[in-house]
Amino acid sequence: MVVQLKDQKLLTIRLLGPNDSEKLCQYLEQLSEETKSRFGPHPFDKSTVDEICNNLPGHTLRYVAVDETNGNIVAYMLVKPGLIEWDAQRYAVRDQFFDNATTVTYAPSVADRWQSSGLGSAMYKFIEQELKRKGVKKIILWGGVQAGNQKAIHFYSKYGYRYIAPFRHDGKDNYDMLKELN
Repeated sequence: MVVQLKDQKLLTIRLLGPNDSEKLCQYLEQLSEETKSRFGPHPFDKSTVDEICNNLPGHTLRYVAVDETNGNIVAYMLVKPGLIEWDAQRYAVRDQFFDNATTVTYAPSVADRWQSSGLGSAMYKFIEQELKRKGVKKIILWGGVQAGNQKAIHFYSKYGYRYIAPFRHDGKDNYDMLKELN
């Protein structure tokens, strides 16, 4: 899907492909330390990225946004059926259990210079529509959201995520948030 952002830039939103390894490595390498500290669904090294690209499609859907002017990946978002083990354990302690057939775990990232451009919103809307078509009823944030990341908390709240509970991880306060799809 091609989207046009508010600054008129054109981007293609699509699934990660087997030939995207080099571009995904470049994307991950250029993320700031702050952004890297807030997005960690897998290691960012070349061997991990090569393995991901060589084993597509896999269970996790991996969406990318590609800048039409230069072919660079400028956003990378993951959607995994069910919950990752660590999230499932944390929710279970609170007696919260989810149907893996209708619940997904979501991990978004947008390149630093593209944040606040409308790209995250465009991609999220596209992904949410895809999930609705597949019968998904609930979206859980992969590893929650850092309590100090007010920009992300505002973004999730704007799109209907609700606060579930706080938790602590790696010396940081975090929040679990959930969206129920209609």
